[in-house]
Amino acid sequence: MKKCLIFAIWLHFGTLLASNQKIDGYNNKRTGKFLSLFNTVTFRNEVCTSTASTGSGRRNGTCFTSTECQNNGGSASGSCAAGFGVCCVFIATTADRTITQNCSYIQNPGFPSMLTDTNSISYTVRKCSDAVCRLRLDFESFSLQGIGGTEEIDEGVCMDTFTITTSTNQNIPTICGQNDGQHMYIDVGALSGDSATLNFNFNGAANRMWDIKVTQLECGHPFDPPDGCLQYLIGHTGMFTTFNFSPMGDNHLNNQDYSICIRAEEGFCCVQYQVCQGVMMAFSLSPKVADTMATIDSNCLTTDFVTISQSTGLPCQQGANNGQTHNQYCGGFLNNFMTLKKNVPICDCTAPFSVDIFTNEFSDKMEAAGQKNTAVPSRGLCLQYMQIPCTN
Repeated sequence: MKKCLIFAIWLHFGTLLASNQKIDGYNNKRTGKFLSLFNTVTFRNEVCTSTASTGSGRRNGTCFTSTECQNNGGSASGSCAAGFGVCCVFIATTADRTITQNCSYIQNPGFPSMLTDTNSISYTVRKCSDAVCRLRLDFESFSLQGIGGTEEIDEGVCMDTFTITTSTNQNIPTICGQNDGQHMYIDVGALSGDSATLNFNFNGAANRMWDIKVTQLECGHPFDPPDGCLQYLIGHTGMFTTFNFSPMGDNHLNNQDYSICIRAEEGFCCVQYQVCQGVMMAFSLSPKVADTMATIDSNCLTTDFVTISQSTGLPCQQGANNGQTHNQYCGGFLNNFMTLKKNVPICDCTAPFSVDIFTNEFSDKMEAAGQKNTAVPSRGLCLQYMQIPCTN
């Protein structure tokens, strides 16, 4: 990444007039010198925007000379470095590939067509520099079989699975289903030989498709998240969902235990969360009673829940909680009062900001009138966040 590529351009300036001229009678004789100038152009192997497209924009590449791009197995797609280099795109489409270039893409064989083969597929990502500490995976497209139902039957077990193993033994949840637009930060390790392996395992014949961008980040990179953050969000406003928050009605995944972190912007001291507007069942984690009321704190500890530590209701400003804080939220609504049957914004003024997701291995049940332990839809969550300025 930091290596500079050097190549030469010969600039021909033609015949230049010599500094001495001889005049002999009527004859004007000029003696000239032919001058060629050797120029050196250098540029870094930095990220560039290629002319190749994804579903949401242009693919990123790495700036190389055309020869270096070809020798490294990439494809030239546009220019960079003021035209002296090519934007080299690296795409792995076959199984059991080893990824060594930064900003590479991993696609299912035959992409953009669906994959119907049932053989498992794995990729190994090796660090392109000893300075690399993390990987960021961006799921441009991600469609596997989910749990196969709108209710958390069979304990929410994935039919297909996507798993990641690393040299650091980081606890990374197994995911499946629909995850377009999601991302993960992977702690790949600080040693030169550290790596990560991405595994796809399939259950029976079905249509699958993926297109994952793999970016390698040096230790101390500006977008390097705090330790323990699987996802890291930057900006004054945004939104996030649990994995497999599917528009097709599939249920949330089991055995999830990870943190979604938000970087505090300068001059902002609180974060306000609310459910995504216009989204059906935007908060649904282990609804337990017929009216699907909200549930908080210790009442959530034997179910699926999210943790927003030392959070409160409105107003969302420093020192406004009067000591009344909450930590866990579950049930059919997000609010800080168990008696309310509606969603209410939640405020967190205790940085660092994170939302911790926890789902267990058990099916979600609801005790309805006359029906005990009835499986119910339990979709997960979709939350919008907004950072609130400091008051002093």
